[in-house]
Amino acid sequence: MPSPVLIGRRYYLRVRVPQDLLKLTPGRTIHLPVAGVWRPVKPGTSVKLSLETGNAATAKARFGEAYAALQSTWQAMRSAPTPLSHKQMLALAGEVRSAFVAAFDDDPGQTQTWAAILVTNSNARDGRLHPLKMPSGDTIAIDMERRFGPLVDIKLAQKAISIPTDQRPALLNLVVQALDESAIVNLNKASGDYSDTGETSKYPAFTPTVSAPPAAVSQEAPGSGATFSSVIDEEVRRRSAGKNAVPMRETTTKKFRIAAEEFRDFRKSDDATLVTAREADARKQAMLEKGELSNNTVKQRLQNLRTILQWARQHSLGELYPAGNPLDIVKAPAYQTVASDARTFTMEEAATVLLAARKETSPELRWLPWLSAYSGARINELAQLTRQDFFRLDDSWFFRLTTAGGKTLKTKASERTVPVHPELINEGLVDFLDTLNGRDDQRIFPARSQPNISEWIRGKVGLTRDELAPNHGWRHLFEDQCMNGGVTDAARSYITGRATGKSSEGYGKSQAMLPGLAKEMRKVPPIPLKVSRA
Repeated sequence: MPSPVLIGRRYYLRVRVPQDLLKLTPGRTIHLPVAGVWRPVKPGTSVKLSLETGNAATAKARFGEAYAALQSTWQAMRSAPTPLSHKQMLALAGEVRSAFVAAFDDDPGQTQTWAAILVTNSNARDGRLHPLKMPSGDTIAIDMERRFGPLVDIKLAQKAISIPTDQRPALLNLVVQALDESAIVNLNKASGDYSDTGETSKYPAFTPTVSAPPAAVSQEAPGSGATFSSVIDEEVRRRSAGKNAVPMRETTTKKFRIAAEEFRDFRKSDDATLVTAREADARKQAMLEKGELSNNTVKQRLQNLRTILQWARQHSLGELYPAGNPLDIVKAPAYQTVASDARTFTMEEAATVLLAARKETSPELRWLPWLSAYSGARINELAQLTRQDFFRLDDSWFFRLTTAGGKTLKTKASERTVPVHPELINEGLVDFLDTLNGRDDQRIFPARSQPNISEWIRGKVGLTRDELAPNHGWRHLFEDQCMNGGVTDAARSYITGRATGKSSEGYGKSQAMLPGLAKEMRKVPPIPLKVSRA
């Protein structure tokens, strides 16, 4: 991820120019904001710009602003020139006028300053900035570009657009008129006349042209022309390749497709090669302002989109987005977290669900709540169990949670063998396994088990407490029960598949430890039920 670079006593933005733009940048000047002031910079093989500070926190904030503008500049450079209507050019000029009026509203300075600016503007229009040169068409073009060209470049960069060369003189003239108007307004304010507040109905609001997506990156670059859909498809293919592959779960694939489709509809393009930080930030703001999703969900959608772009970079071996993932600098929204105890089932709620499960005939509703309550395993882990995952050793039963056979787990630490709690034996789990038909490697529970259980708990069982996590709440409760029974920390972490970060995590885990694990599992006290099994 790009970040400020400390050179001497000051921080700098230093970012490599994308491979596909190296031929377009020589001799070109671009403008990037630093603390709100747009500064010129000439790219070489990289863009280097002082952030004008030695403070790390300040540098980070300024870097984000400048880097976002740089991404928009790259997008504009890749875009085919888009002709603007007269109304659009007038709107851009109006934005320049408004900016200069607003900037000096509180302190307009001296009248002499604005009078001199008006004279200089007039000289530029007439090609008279150089006192020793005779005015001509060439001197006018040079002076107009020198005096007003940077402002036009900044405004186009802010909009991430490029325009045909033959339209630039017309836009320059409109900007000159707007700057003269702002200078007159500021001159009047400097002399004590605030009757013109700087607001005017002369200038329309700028409306972007709805046009074809920007020109694609050179086809020589790996990953060019990639769409969000093709990136996800390729990642699914890669994860499924190989003898011992761990395929992506269907539910996981679906969540990435949802995030991609929503972003595609928002930006009106499925092109995954030209995403900018500004687009992603605009999408974030739109979701927040709509108010239909929680801030945490908005954060997850943003993270899912970032992951897709990271896959695209990996598939292209870094040649796509060589300066880094554009979403790395988009700040996720803050949100209030729910305390662990609020997400956890109370003993009364747990008893209600387990008693309701006894009355169900669907395998997932009957057994997954019980299995999760007495193992702390995630529902989506348990939902992948097959009959051959269960086995008996001496007097104890166990089940394996593994990635073998195309199964998926959250982390490597999630691979484990879990003792079957005595309450599950008493409840009839082993008897249920004996009734199963079909192959031993066939999954016992349906793929949609997790949402089925959540909907059942919220709907039929009637537990509607907002903070409660219908599936994950068992995990928290089981860990609390382990503490109540005096289960060792090592056994509890292993049984629940928690990563501890200790080096011992990667050792052992052979069949030799299973009797000890079963002994620890027997320490976990049963959840009190108000109704007997009979």
